[in-house]
Order: sequence, then C-alpha cells, then structure tokens
Amino acid sequence: MKLDTIKKWDPRYFILAFLFSFVITGQFFLDFYQKWDALFASIVTAVMVELLLHRWIKKAWIFPLSAIISGTGISLILNSYLLWPYVLTSTIAIGMKYVFRIGGGHVFNPNNIAIVAVLFFLPQFVVSTPKQWSNGFLIMAFILVLGIIAASMARRLDTVLAFIGSYLMFALLRHVFVDEPLYYALGPMMGASFQLFTFFMLTDPKTTPSTTLMRVVIAFSVAAVDAYLRIHQITNSLFYAAFIVTILIGLPYRIYSTRKNTMLPS
Repeated sequence: MKLDTIKKWDPRYFILAFLFSFVITGQFFLDFYQKWDALFASIVTAVMVELLLHRWIKKAWIFPLSAIISGTGISLILNSYLLWPYVLTSTIAIGMKYVFRIGGGHVFNPNNIAIVAVLFFLPQFVVSTPKQWSNGFLIMAFILVLGIIAASMARRLDTVLAFIGSYLMFALLRHVFVDEPLYYALGPMMGASFQLFTFFMLTDPKTTPSTTLMRVVIAFSVAAVDAYLRIHQITNSLFYAAFIVTILIGLPYRIYSTRKNTMLPS
C-alpha cells in the first residue's frame, strides 16, 4: 500500500486500531477481568446515540466512526461491576458533542467530559482502570510503539512528545522538591491508564488545536495541572487536568479562533 494512500485515511482509524490493541491484549494476554459485555454495551450505546442525535439534528445518517472510538475508549478507561455506568458514560460522551459546540465543532473531548462526570459524581460505582492491568513491561512497550504510530498518523505526535516530556519533568521535580519516591513519580508512565490518556484522549484530532504551538501549550498545561493535583493526592488527576485545561485554555482559544476566522474576508 502506498504511503500517500495511508496519509489520506481518516486518522481516527489509526486511533481505533490503537484502542483495539488494548482490547485484544487485555482480553487474551493480560487476564483482563472486565469482559466483552462492557465493550459491547459501550460501543452499542455510543453508536445508537450518535446515529439518533445526528439524524434528529442534522437530518442525515452518518457512519458512526467517532462513536465506535468513544465507546471503545470508555470500555477501556472505566471499570465497573455493573453495565449501566458504561451505558450512561457513552450517552453523556456522545450527547455532549451536540450540546457544547463552537464554530461548528464540539469543544470538549467527548470521553474526557463524560469520564470526569461519572468519576466525580458516581465514585461508588465507577473507577478508572490502572489496577486491572498487569502492566507487563514488554506488552506495555509494544502498545507504546503502536500509540506512537497512531499519534504520528493522526499528526499529533507533537502533542504526545510535549506531554510526555512535560510529565517527566514535573515527575522529577516532585521527586526532588516534594520527596515523592522516584518509582512512584515515574511509574504511571508505563501504565495502561497513562497510555490511553496520552495516545487516545489527548490526541483527539477533532478537539485539539490546529496549530503545533497551541497543542504544545495545552500538553504542557495538562502535565502541570496533573502534577499539582498529584501533589494534593487527588485521584484520576490526568482526566481532571485535561478537563480543567480545556475550560481555562482550550475553550477561550476556540472562541478566539472562531471569531478570528469569521472576521477574515471570504
């Protein structure tokens, strides 16, 4: 297959392939105790909500690629002993795409806002995923390579490198100035939750800025807010950090960009 043909593909297909590498690895190699029903519940709900809302609002049918990606991500990031939290989270994720919109596009990463909502309001039913993975080094390293390929194809490798570099810097600063054990500070980087966040949530082509500079600024800011939250021992800090940065930086930037584009002569 020619390289030019690959570049023409929707970059979200590569993100979906990255997510399914997690699914396959978790189900067949890491004794992933979250079974297939969570995956199916998340994807089916996301697809149905996407199809119905798009048909109702846009008066047209679409291929729900974005919903498939969102549902797969939700099934991996969340962990619950019940199925309804996956259904609820998928519904919120897709619904928010049609509620918070500026300049013809959704502002918040659908999975981020939905996951933050259920983790904050329903902690008795839902947790994030780190403890359900064995975090075997070779397997995590393999998935890391797939993530880099997916980010590169999505043209968001700059975001990934900026975030990993910033996270590493703040982890070392916490070790030096806050006496946080080095392994504890760096350990999350090889975890499934960190990699899903870095290569899936943080690199969403539909909600990340179009310029390299702003993507780097946002990646650095997320790492900085995450470090602050970790110092104060707040769990799920990555997801909360992304949500906070979206409100403080991403939303104003989207409003500014939209107004700037509308003022340009046609």
